[in-house]
Amino acid sequence: MSRDLKGLVGHARGLAASSVRAVRTRLELLGIEIEEQKARIVRDLIIALLALYLLLCGMLLAVAWIVVATPVEQRVVVLGFFTLAFLLAGGIALLWLIYTNAKRKPLFDTTVAVLKRDEQALNEMAQ
Repeated sequence: MSRDLKGLVGHARGLAASSVRAVRTRLELLGIEIEEQKARIVRDLIIALLALYLLLCGMLLAVAWIVVATPVEQRVVVLGFFTLAFLLAGGIALLWLIYTNAKRKPLFDTTVAVLKRDEQALNEMAQ
């Protein structure tokens, strides 16, 4: 009996150690995914803000140049045209942003997939 008990305890310890290793591995994977997402978001935000600033400066200077070059009688029409064009471009950009974010893979997609495979493997072993 003592021998069977030791064998059972040994199996329980082995199972516990394997479970801890599996959880640790999954947490490490989760940590890596978090770091990758954080780095991507920061990089994308910096580039987007820089691009937005430069494009805005360039467009304002272009509009000012065109308005100054336009005869005085037509300046109101030119300003109205540029106002509508900027609003339309901004709306299209906003719709594009919403569309691309809707197609993005869910956060921690890889981790969830690995955990689902683990669950399936454990269910198959239990049967």
